[in-house]
Amino acid sequence: RSVTTSEAIIQFTEELAQTYTKEKGRLSKYQMVCDYDGSAIENRIYKIENSSELISESYSKLINAMDNADMKGNALEFSANAYVLRGNVLIDGTRVSISLFTIINPFKVLKHTLAYDGDSFKVLKDKYLMLRGYVDVAIIDDTAYLFNMNGEKLFNMERAYRAICSDRVEEIIVSGVVSDKDMFRQYATSGHNPRKFVAFDEKRLQKIENDGSFRKRMAEKFGIIQTSEGLFDSSDGSNVNRIVKFLCKKGMIDPVNDNPVEVEGARQWR
Repeated sequence: RSVTTSEAIIQFTEELAQTYTKEKGRLSKYQMVCDYDGSAIENRIYKIENSSELISESYSKLINAMDNADMKGNALEFSANAYVLRGNVLIDGTRVSISLFTIINPFKVLKHTLAYDGDSFKVLKDKYLMLRGYVDVAIIDDTAYLFNMNGEKLFNMERAYRAICSDRVEEIIVSGVVSDKDMFRQYATSGHNPRKFVAFDEKRLQKIENDGSFRKRMAEKFGIIQTSEGLFDSSDGSNVNRIVKFLCKKGMIDPVNDNPVEVEGARQWR
C-alpha cells in the first residue's frame, strides 16, 4: 500500500532521532550544552532563552509565522531557505512542544536522476521536497538550542549582536576609561569584535572605571598600553582589541606562566 505523508514524516523523525541518539551518533560529537556567549566552538550546543535580547524579536516573528503559515498557492514556487518539523513529545510525563529546524532549501530538482515507469526510465524534471538527516536548531518549549552557527541565521543574530556592541561601546566611552573616543568606536565595532560583546562583563568595566590602581594592574597583566593620564590608549587597533577581549571575557591569565591568553569564553569553575 502507499505510504501517507503523515506516516512518512513519523518514520523520518524516528530515523532522525536514531541518527542523533545511537552510539557514536551525531550527539556524541558534542561535549557540552552551554549558554550562548558569541563563541563558535564546534563541539558545543549553545542554548538561548526566547527572552534574550539577541533573539526575542526574531523569535516572536518566527513563532507567529509558523502559527499563521500561508498555506495558499503552489508550495514549489515558494523561495524557502529552511524548513521545520513541529510536534510534541512526552518528557517525564509532561507534553513538551518541540520544533526542529534545518537551514536549507528543502525543495530540490534531482539532476541526472531517472525513474522506472514500468516500461523504461524517465528523467525526473520536477522539484521534490527533501528532508535532511540533520538538525541545525531545536526549540524546546521556550529555549533554542543551536547545534551550529546556522542558528544565528535563523534568528538574524548578527543584527542583534551588532546593536548590543554599539550600546556597550558607547557605555565604555561614557565611562571615560579610553583615551580616543572616535578611534575606540571605530576599532571596537569592526572585524570579529561585535560578537564578542555578547559576553560583555559589566562588573569589569565598573571596576576599571572606579579603581585606577586596578586599571593599571589589568593593563600590565594584559599588555594594554595606558596614556600618561592613566587611560587605556584607544588610538591603536591592537590595543583596542586587547581592551575588548578583557571586557568581554575573551582574555585570561595563564596560571602557569602568568601570560595573557585569548580564550573563547570564561565560565565558572566546577
